[in-house]
Amino acid sequence: MKKIIFAILFVPTLVLGQDFLLEFDRYNSVYTFKWEGYEVPNENDVKLKFIEFIDSNQILKEEKQALKMIGIQLKHEIRAVDLNNDKLADVIYQGPTMGEGLVLYIFFQTESGFQKVFTSQQGIVKVDWNAEYLDKLYIRNWGCCADPNLTNLVYQVSYSENIPTFKLIWESIEIRSFITKPKHTFTSKKFEVINEKYKLRANPWIDDKTANDFLGITGNTIGVLKKGYRGTAYASHTDNTGRIWWYVSIDNDYKLENAYINYDHHGSKPHLVGWLSSRFVKEIKD
Repeated sequence: MKKIIFAILFVPTLVLGQDFLLEFDRYNSVYTFKWEGYEVPNENDVKLKFIEFIDSNQILKEEKQALKMIGIQLKHEIRAVDLNNDKLADVIYQGPTMGEGLVLYIFFQTESGFQKVFTSQQGIVKVDWNAEYLDKLYIRNWGCCADPNLTNLVYQVSYSENIPTFKLIWESIEIRSFITKPKHTFTSKKFEVINEKYKLRANPWIDDKTANDFLGITGNTIGVLKKGYRGTAYASHTDNTGRIWWYVSIDNDYKLENAYINYDHHGSKPHLVGWLSSRFVKEIKD
């Protein structure tokens, strides 16, 4: 019952069914989901069983070493939650490894032990449930060190004999600290660019002069769109000249010219997030 109550309280109506960007915008850049209240009553027993299992199978050695270096015990970084309603608590590890940043692992418990079924980086922002089954994972990768990107990912969970499969169904990329976030949003709407060489910017104003040595760009242009490119608008802002800007995600069918991200480094096709002047775009219907 607790999971159903959570869904009612925290899951907004998605107007188009794919307005995931607004969900991520509700949280700060390094927020992670809190599992308190979701863990099984015998969580300590499950954690001890899991630690015994990984020790006997030489699993998570680097993670345990990283935790030891900062004086944290593994049991404090794992959560015991029944994710597939089989009455066997599964284990989520979110914490450091010997590399950069944090890692996220999900282990499903079976009669023979624990099976790693999911790997990602950084942290879970939100979870959706379908009755008592984990349905979606919302993951934010805020990067590490010199990484300028903030990546949002949504995974759909499906089950075969109670073992899950995680399918990436949505991904967006934005500049981690340079982008301006909207204060208010409107009912999302699809649009199409009607002008060639239309600039996607990190902020709702024109800047073609300021040097940004960190990103290696001049001004706040983060990509150039061609006529006919489409996307979704979620918010607007009027600058001090009266120009109206839309906060948008560009459909992942397109690669932007002169984009600050390297598309070749991404196995999927991400949505690029930024601001467009609304002057040369038109609203369209699906």
